[in-house]
Amino acid sequence: MKKRNLFITIALVIVAATVAFVSCKKEQAPVVPNQGNSTLARIKDFKRQLEAIELNPDSRTVTYMSIPDAVWNIEALFNYTYAHPNDAYGQTVCCDTTLNLPVCSNDSVSLVDLNVFNGQMYEAVLSLYQAAVLDNKRFLILDVEAGVRNGNLQAIELNTVQGSVKGEQPQIDPPHPWAPFAEGILWFYGEDHENSIGYPVDAADTLTGMLNAVLVKKAPEGSEYIYTQIKRKQTEIGETHLNPHSGYQNVSPRYCEFYKENPIGDDYWLDSDQMNYYYFGERSLVLDTLPNDAYDPLPARHALFHVIVEDFETKENEIVLSIGHHVRAYYGYMDVIQDSTHIWNL
Repeated sequence: MKKRNLFITIALVIVAATVAFVSCKKEQAPVVPNQGNSTLARIKDFKRQLEAIELNPDSRTVTYMSIPDAVWNIEALFNYTYAHPNDAYGQTVCCDTTLNLPVCSNDSVSLVDLNVFNGQMYEAVLSLYQAAVLDNKRFLILDVEAGVRNGNLQAIELNTVQGSVKGEQPQIDPPHPWAPFAEGILWFYGEDHENSIGYPVDAADTLTGMLNAVLVKKAPEGSEYIYTQIKRKQTEIGETHLNPHSGYQNVSPRYCEFYKENPIGDDYWLDSDQMNYYYFGERSLVLDTLPNDAYDPLPARHALFHVIVEDFETKENEIVLSIGHHVRAYYGYMDVIQDSTHIWNL
């Protein structure tokens, strides 16, 4: 399961989630009562404004919007219409691209230009989505970020995640939150390699599934969560963070994520102690370290809604220098809604 960064060239990063979720108690994230209604009203009002422009393209009335408001609106409307962050996923494919949004002399965006950009954005995301080869494919989330401004063109970065939807997974019994991985199984570090008992899931797959199963809250029956102001946080390949968990003293090195230099033989296989240790390390990263980054901390009330543990391998002259894991985590303002009028496919 080799991982690569993706840009408009549509080089695809593929990472699989575990086939064994657990029935651990979900960690709770705060939801502001009735906040979902106002968020949904804002999204629908923006949609109404775009529809009005489509109906009256020759109107002389010009409406302007700030760049932050434009970014919020196009991201929120797209995700409300097409995204499915509440589903359980196996493989996921992450793709990035950048478009330019014209900016007016008053440092704002005209709604007419924003309507044109919205159509261009849809076509760009659709191309990335169609290029992802996945079974039972569904769009997971779009993260829209304002990039570098160049004259009257504002770069808008589009970070997409699409995935292969999985049904309910068999439960592990008993689901011990202090030691989620049972003894007697070995997991290959990555590369979509099956584990020692023949299941087609590697260590990165299994950690991904466990973290999502335990940390991501499920919406109440008959409702769903929508996420706005999406933020993606990640560790870089080879980046190391000391693991605050004091257990599993036989595991080395003592990092939050699996990392091994000059690996040979058994170094590629993780036992249950290693899996448990790195589970708690990844958990610490996505709940504490990444959200509280000193240079770019998450805003208040952002909730974690998806985790992807990716494996990597570095080489020089065909000699493997290192193997390991790094994590991508997705956060957003979480609102609960009962209204569900999505277009279910791109």
